[in-house]
Amino acid sequence: MPARNEEAGLEESLRSVLAQDYPEDRLEAVWVDDRSTDGTGRVMDRLREEAGGERVRVLRLDGLPEGWLGKNHAIYTGVREPQGEWLLFADADVRFEPSAFRRAVAYAEREGLDHLTLVPELELEGYWLRGFAAFSFVSFLVYRGCYRANDPDAPMGVGIGAFNLIRRRAYEKVGTYSALALRPDDDLRLGSRVKEHGLGQRMLMGSPLLSVAWYPSLGGMIRGLEKNIFAVLDYSFPKVLFYAAVVPAATVWPFLALPFTRGLPLAAHAGAALAQLATFVIVNRFLGWRVLLLAPAYPLHALLVTYAMVRSTLLVLLRGGIYWRGTFYPTSLLRRGAV
Repeated sequence: MPARNEEAGLEESLRSVLAQDYPEDRLEAVWVDDRSTDGTGRVMDRLREEAGGERVRVLRLDGLPEGWLGKNHAIYTGVREPQGEWLLFADADVRFEPSAFRRAVAYAEREGLDHLTLVPELELEGYWLRGFAAFSFVSFLVYRGCYRANDPDAPMGVGIGAFNLIRRRAYEKVGTYSALALRPDDDLRLGSRVKEHGLGQRMLMGSPLLSVAWYPSLGGMIRGLEKNIFAVLDYSFPKVLFYAAVVPAATVWPFLALPFTRGLPLAAHAGAALAQLATFVIVNRFLGWRVLLLAPAYPLHALLVTYAMVRSTLLVLLRGGIYWRGTFYPTSLLRRGAV
C-alpha cells in the first residue's frame, strides 16, 4: 500500500488491514511512505509498533528516480519485500472488511485465476457527484467494454487500484511495475497486460468487502481525474475529439430530439433513450432506489463526464504535463509510457 500525504484517512485503512482474519503467519503488510511531508510516516510507524512482530514493514522513500511516477515506483519498491505467492496492491484510502483478503484469495484459488480485481463500494455525497460516478461506471463497464474482462477469450483486461490481487509469477510475467513506470492509469494497464499475456483474470463487485470515500465533491472528482483521462486515451488528441463528439451525440441527442420528431424517427430516438436509461439503472442497481433519482438527469451526467474529459486534455496540453500528488510530470516523459 503506497501513500503520499494521506495522513487524514490513513489510519482507518491501515487498521482494516491489521484486522483481517487471514492467518497472521501468512500475511505480510508492506506500507510505503512515498516522500510524504505530513504525518503519513508517523501513522504507519505507530501502527507497526502496535501490531508488533514481523508482519508489518514500513518503507520510506525520500526521492524519485528518473523515468518513474511516484506511486508506481513506491509499489515497485514495496513488492521486493514480501515473500508470498499472492500480491495485493491497494490504495491507502480503502477500508476492508475483516474477511476480505481471505475470501478473495480463496475465490482466486478456487477459480484458478492469476489476477482478481474488485470494484469497491464508493461512498459518495451529493446528487451530481453520484450521477457523475454512475455514468462513469456505465461508460467504463459497458461503453468501453470492460465487462469483457471476464471473458477469457476477449483481449480486454481491467485492473482497479483499490484492489489488484495477482499471483507473483503472473506479476513477473507481465513485466512487474517497471513496465508501468510512466502510466498514471497503472491499475488499468496492469489488468490489460495480464490479458495480453493470456493469464486468467476476473473482475467482481467488491461490496461490502471494501469501500472507499472516493472524492468529497463533484469538483474534487473532476480535478482528481485530470491525470487519468488523457492517459487512458493514450494522449491522443484525435481520440479525445472523437469521444467529445460521439458521447453527446449518442447520449444527449436522443433525449433532445424527442419533442421535435414524429413517426419512425421518434420511435428510434425514444428507443435509444429508453435503452440507455435501462442500462444506466441496471448497471448501477447496487445504488438501490437512489439510481432511479439519478436517471432523469442522465444526459446532464453524460455532459459532465464529457466536460471532464475535454478539460483534462486541455490542461495537460496547456501545462505540458500532469500534477500528481505534488509532483509534476512533463508530457514528454509520460508519452514514453504510452505504448
